[in-house]
Amino acid sequence: MVALAIPPILVNTYEGIRQVDAELRDAAQGVGMTGPEVLLHVELPVALPLIILGLRTAAIQIVSTATIAAYVGLGGLGRYIFDGLARREYEVMVGGAVLAVLLALLTEAAFALLAKATVAQGVRHRATAR
Repeated sequence: MVALAIPPILVNTYEGIRQVDAELRDAAQGVGMTGPEVLLHVELPVALPLIILGLRTAAIQIVSTATIAAYVGLGGLGRYIFDGLARREYEVMVGGAVLAVLLALLTEAAFALLAKATVAQGVRHRATAR
């Protein structure tokens, strides 16, 4: 499942850093920052919303994949869904589905809080203004 998490994290990190304004990079270099300093102090903070979005997407993909992993007998919350379906115990199936949805929503909320806590207010405002 970790392999499923890698593409959205890499793509969003790459795109976030690539979309940093060239003027910001030039200004940072103009005040004497080295390449690594520009990356750590300018590019990563500006790209952080997209990086967190990649992490959030990866986490939700892992939650959903873990749910359907029960289909091949690997357990998890999906076990309740598939066992309930096989035994025609629809309340068990619905309970498992509700738990899987709640886990996905809690994951989403956790990453929203993470973004609010770690992304600078100016960067957040700039990202929503686009």
